[in-house]
Amino acid sequence: MIRSLSIAAGLAAAHFFASKIVVALTVHMGTFAAGDGPAAGALGNFLVGLTRVLYFPIITLSLYSRRWFPGEWVLVPIIANSLLWGVAIYAVIRIFRRVTRGRAESKQP
Repeated sequence: MIRSLSIAAGLAAAHFFASKIVVALTVHMGTFAAGDGPAAGALGNFLVGLTRVLYFPIITLSLYSRRWFPGEWVLVPIIANSLLWGVAIYAVIRIFRRVTRGRAESKQP
């Protein structure tokens, strides 16, 4: 149980840091290409898409009032999102292992 929680927490931490790095790179690319739309090119489009994936399902957070999460409180939903991703990725890994283990056992004579 502790091992499972630590793996899920590690995946969540990796997701959180990846999200923060990708957003920083996306903002940097957007600032670089502010005067010229096509300047960001394929890398900028890739980073925007990656940001949307990493921040799913809280990408809709931008629709809410900023007063709900003032200052650094905006990290609360981002951390919750990362925890959700960590648990979901760990669950997919566990299911994949069970399915592949079950197939391997059924093929043995």
